[in-house]
Amino acid sequence: MATEHRLTATASPGGLLFTCEDDLCGRRLVIDRQTGEMTVIDHGDRAALHSGSIGGVVLATPDVT
Repeated sequence: MATEHRLTATASPGGLLFTCEDDLCGRRLVIDRQTGEMTVIDHGDRAALHSGSIGGVVLATPDVT
């Protein structure tokens, strides 16, 4: 069973930076405010489920086919 990690967000003019709170993970990703495009900077623990939100933005489990 995968562990669940929480992401905290920092808002900036360039986008929203989400960082994993687990010090051993290191996952970081950016959401572009204009397009909604997500860019993963550091994958961190690929087996962990990551969740977090800011305002009206909610990250959900992706549908991978």
